[in-house]
Order: sequence, then structure tokens, then C-alpha cells
Amino acid sequence: MQRKYIHLVVLAFIILTGCEKQIELDLPSVGSKLVVDGWLSSEPDEDGGERLQKVRLTQSIPYFETKDYPVVKDAQVILKDNKGNAFSMTYTVPLVYDPNLGKEVADEKKGRYELRKNLEMNTSYTLYIKTADGQEYESTSQEVTDYIYAPKIFVEYRDANSSIDEDEGYYVNFEPKYVDEGDFYFCWELYKIESYTDWSDPENPKEVTYSYSYSNLLFGSNVYTSVGESETQFDLNVMQGERYFIKQHVIARGVYDFLRLAEEQRDNEGTQFSPPPAPLRSNVKRIGGKTLDDDALGYFIISSVQRTDIITISESVKAIN
Repeated sequence: MQRKYIHLVVLAFIILTGCEKQIELDLPSVGSKLVVDGWLSSEPDEDGGERLQKVRLTQSIPYFETKDYPVVKDAQVILKDNKGNAFSMTYTVPLVYDPNLGKEVADEKKGRYELRKNLEMNTSYTLYIKTADGQEYESTSQEVTDYIYAPKIFVEYRDANSSIDEDEGYYVNFEPKYVDEGDFYFCWELYKIESYTDWSDPENPKEVTYSYSYSNLLFGSNVYTSVGESETQFDLNVMQGERYFIKQHVIARGVYDFLRLAEEQRDNEGTQFSPPPAPLRSNVKRIGGKTLDDDALGYFIISSVQRTDIITISESVKAIN
């Protein structure tokens, strides 16, 4: 009986594994499109000088391709303001440290267009692009909003809460300050501060301090939500002794909607309760284009930036149950 059972199992395995059919998906062919990735802000450089503004241009590739996105290196890229000024951006290949070689080398895959400039408050900017084949694109105009209020940053110690999948520990919170007049749209980003000793000159070591983005974006608006309903806690467990600050970006309504939709689609789990996917329309339009399909992909963003104070995580924080 046992031998008969084994034979049946083997036979079933052969039948099931043999029932395979390769399906070739005949996807519609779509031509390569310009992809724009640029976020310019009013914030000065870390040393207080003019900020290095950057825009990346690439070409889209078919869905099943595994190669890198081709970098567009021969375009004319100009930042224009509403005062009649035009600022040309220069194509540059950045240097990236290669641990195998022990030195910085040019990274063609990260080629970008650069401009040293601090954006002016209450000034509107557009991005103009002309590719080598003569196609022209222009972004919608965006204003650098002069918003003077930075959020208030603080830390809470929270007990574990299984109902919202929250671990015990310290969490960085903030309290935005909205104004009564005007429509404003915000996104907030947590930055971590770290330091190291530069021993490149053994006789003169230097302490180097730097900061980097440590979170996804959180969103809020005095139009869509009240202060109490906005996302005001970063879902990251932080440790004692670490230092943080928050950047507040004031952005246009179109940017706000685009970023929220992009985040929603990124986190979409594809369940029956998930929202249906929606197209992410670019704000970089092809001049003379007849349909939305003629436009570029990606987005061009202008923001004004306000920083909170720097906060150090300490054990003197009050616990929240």
C-alpha cells in the first residue's frame, strides 16, 4: 500500500510539473521618452555660499530591459525666471569614490546639468530643455514661496503598540505652523547629522560633519488638513545621542499632488482594497506637442526650505503611553 502511494505521488508530480506553458506577452512598443529629474530649492549651500542646483536628464527604456537608463548629455538646459533672466545649466560628470581604486573617478551614469545659484524668494522659475534632435520642452512655472515659519521639532518616547505595529523607543515628531491666509502645501523630511575624522593629512586631522536624508517624505497642507490631522511623526526608531533636524519644503499644488500620488503607487500592495493605479503626469511639456503622450516623464520641482533647530536624542524625554 505504501509503495502504491509513493507511485501516485511521483505520477502526480510528473503531471503537474509537465503542465507548463510559456506565454509570450505582446506588449505595445513605446518609443523612448525624455525623463526629467530636478528639484531646485531656495536653501543655500552647506557652507553658506551659492547652492549647486542639479537636473538629471535620461531616456526611458522598455519595461523588460535591464540596462541602465541612457543619460542625455547633449541637451540645452536653461533655467528662466519671470524677470526675463535666463541661466544656462552645464553638463557635468560627477566624481564618485571608488573603494576598489581608492580614489574618486568620473561616473558617467550620474551625469547631470548644474548651476550655481540661490533662488530668489517670490520669484517664479521654469525649466527649458532643447534636445539634440531639436525637440523642445518647458516646465510649468513655479514660485519660490517666502514662508517664514519652520516647524517645532521634539522627541517622544513611546511604549510598544502592536495595533499600529510601533516598537518601543524614541520618535522624532514636529508641530507645523500654518497661517490663516493663503493656500500652502508642504512636505517634510528628517535629516540625520553625523561626523567623522578625516585623516588624509595625518599631521592635521579634521573633524567633518555632514547631514543626509533619513526618512521618506511626510505631507500636509492648511488647505487639505488641520494641524492635528497632518502626518507629524516620522515612523523611525531613533537612538540616544543621535542628532536630527527637519527640512520643510513649501511646494506648488501640482508638485504636492504628484509626490503624494507617486508615494501611493510605490506603496501599493495590489490588494482589493488598494486604490487603482493612476498615470503620473509630468509638468514638463513638449512645445508643440499634440497629446499628453508627447510630454516628458518625471517632474521638475521648485521649493522654498525652512529648517528646524537641531535636536539631540536624550533619555530625559517624557514617555507617551
